[in-house]
Amino acid sequence: MSARTAERMKARLADALWDCLAELPVGEISVGDVIEAAGVSRGSFYYHFDDLDELLAWAIRQEVMNSDRKGHSFALLLARAEPSGNALVQRAIARVCLLLDKGGMSPVFDVALDAMREVWVAVLEPEGGRLPDGVVAQLEYAVGGSVGMLARASRSTEAKLRASSAFIRACNRTLVERIADELGVSAAELVARLEHVGGA
Repeated sequence: MSARTAERMKARLADALWDCLAELPVGEISVGDVIEAAGVSRGSFYYHFDDLDELLAWAIRQEVMNSDRKGHSFALLLARAEPSGNALVQRAIARVCLLLDKGGMSPVFDVALDAMREVWVAVLEPEGGRLPDGVVAQLEYAVGGSVGMLARASRSTEAKLRASSAFIRACNRTLVERIADELGVSAAELVARLEHVGGA
């Protein structure tokens, strides 16, 4: 199976998982529910994922790391000066909100933090070095605040959702500024590095 075919099948299973989450809490979803919604065999599921937790983590990563389906992460999209009106980005936010509403904060926080660390390692330590403790602390603070606001937004009116999204954008810009201060570089330089890592 080609890598492209495998990615398409994973995306199909993830889309089925999101469909199931629209109806059920995450703890009540079974592999059978997902494969029925995806219209695939059990063998196809287990070829790509060991269990539902692995599929869930992959699905969250896609929303965080490939928010616009062009390989751009929330970190890059939120750091840009102009907000993105991309419908896929809004879908990514809506899906994360749905999971928070149906499954709690822990899986989202854990995967989002790992993904953000990965982004910032690529930006700051492309040879695979370790992030400075001050940067890690800023990431934990920013991801915790963003996940908390998305959890709030998942049960809110449209106006509150917009306010929460604006807060998350401001939080991410503050994160970039604080990391820039920590490292003694400009925020603009960090945004340029994010652009480079994002392939934009």
